[in-house]
Amino acid sequence: MTFKKRAIILPLLLTLLLAGCDGGGSTTDGESGPVELTFWHTMGQANQTVVRDMIANFKVDYAEKYPGIKITDSSQGGYDDLFSKIKSAIPAGTTPTMAFCYPDHVAHYIDSGAVENLQNYVDAEEAGFADDFVSGYWNEGREYQNPGLYSVPFSKSTEALFYNKTFFDMHSLEVPTTWNEMLELCRDIKAIAPNVTPLGYDSDSNLYITLSEQLGIPYTSSNPETPFLFNNNRAKEMVTYLKDLYDEGLFVTKGASPNNSYTSTQFTEGKAMMTIGSTGGTSYNQSPNFDVGVAIPPSYVADEPAVISQGPSITIFSRFSARQKEAAWDLYKYISNTANSARYSIMTGYEPVRTSSYATEEYQMHLNAEGANANLFTNVAKVTYTMRDSYFFSPVFVGSAVARDQVGGIISNVLLGTKSVEAAFQDALIECVNSLPE
Repeated sequence: MTFKKRAIILPLLLTLLLAGCDGGGSTTDGESGPVELTFWHTMGQANQTVVRDMIANFKVDYAEKYPGIKITDSSQGGYDDLFSKIKSAIPAGTTPTMAFCYPDHVAHYIDSGAVENLQNYVDAEEAGFADDFVSGYWNEGREYQNPGLYSVPFSKSTEALFYNKTFFDMHSLEVPTTWNEMLELCRDIKAIAPNVTPLGYDSDSNLYITLSEQLGIPYTSSNPETPFLFNNNRAKEMVTYLKDLYDEGLFVTKGASPNNSYTSTQFTEGKAMMTIGSTGGTSYNQSPNFDVGVAIPPSYVADEPAVISQGPSITIFSRFSARQKEAAWDLYKYISNTANSARYSIMTGYEPVRTSSYATEEYQMHLNAEGANANLFTNVAKVTYTMRDSYFFSPVFVGSAVARDQVGGIISNVLLGTKSVEAAFQDALIECVNSLPE
């Protein structure tokens, strides 16, 4: 056994032994008294309010099965913060009962033996249970090197192009559909308003990964012998080109912005005319100062969009009692059921994960609202509804989360001039290789 694996496993075994000796702790809690669940997530205040209402209703509806159940939910910051905290909690034996997750993160949890294979819970459901989920979202939970189902979808998002419709209408500008059109538009905007940034991109990592996908540039691979493919000449040419456009003042990313500020904030303040960001952050792109339009992000080839699929899934940690894990599964089913998945999507800009949610009267009214009844969330829903066949997924493995962070760092470091292209790629590759299990 390697030192790295021993450092993970031994503290975990010690924690489990101590819990068994005193007859208490989270491994037995819920068998003899009220069930207690902890739920870590990344939701902001507005989205938390929606889910807390669902949790309150769950306690009422499941009062007979789980009398006195206690559920504590808490935001842990962003996804990187959540991932870091759970990685630290695994060897300490202090993980939550359930948590938001990205597949890249779950790959690490699986390698540490910390998460539950949820297939047994699915098998116990009525026939066809899994068939009601959007297939791409559901199958994401199986795309791990270990066979099984280790994460299940809660809500999904993609990226959208938000633009200052008032400015566009005033100057008769057309929304671009390809990157070549985007380049021409950015130069036109710069000529009209020299002091603004035409385009912002809210995620350096998503920019790198999406462009690589659209251009057919190798990024990562599920082959354990060659998992990191991004250190190649075409990728370096792509980043060099982006640096030229950045220096021309045509676009900016969050990582290359002053104080690492979100480009959605720059957009709503009128400092940027467009921003590409998560539909899950739709509320952050609303502005009282101008009308906001929304469109599919540009693609390299016309009419062949490739947009990243993201948004939280949920995983359940295996260290808890059978009754706690069953309660966590029931809570997951409840907050992602047909009505709740539709409701959460309508109020947040995320997409439902249940196919039946799209057919509900409430969601159809939302999707088809016009005129005064329509809002930015409605318009986002209309756009994302057309993109469901255009999603792509990157390979998931231990180290893929590091790769995602590192390629985002390549973008920000090169744009800011803190590293040369060669140094940025080489440093990123070293970090990725060092992240692999020994």
